[in-house]
Amino acid sequence: MQRMPADIVRIGGFKNKVHQLKVMNMKGKTIDMNLRRQKNGDAVRYAIEGWPMFMKDNGLHSGDTLHFTFVCSQNLLILSKVDPVNAG
Repeated sequence: MQRMPADIVRIGGFKNKVHQLKVMNMKGKTIDMNLRRQKNGDAVRYAIEGWPMFMKDNGLHSGDTLHFTFVCSQNLLILSKVDPVNAG
């Protein structure tokens, strides 16, 4: 599972154990994912369930730099740009 960046957690106001998040790929397809709260020592982090499938379905690879826009009012994370790991 991938972890949600701390800035998005703070901006989104995520505080419950489970949150629904919509993720849109660059083709405009939206899927629902769950954010699940996890303890990390004294801190809390959120894991994104279904992230490996999103990566696979969209031809993304570990090491790619993904750029997102987060629409807080809709709990929508929009993939806007990909910088491939092998770009050169």
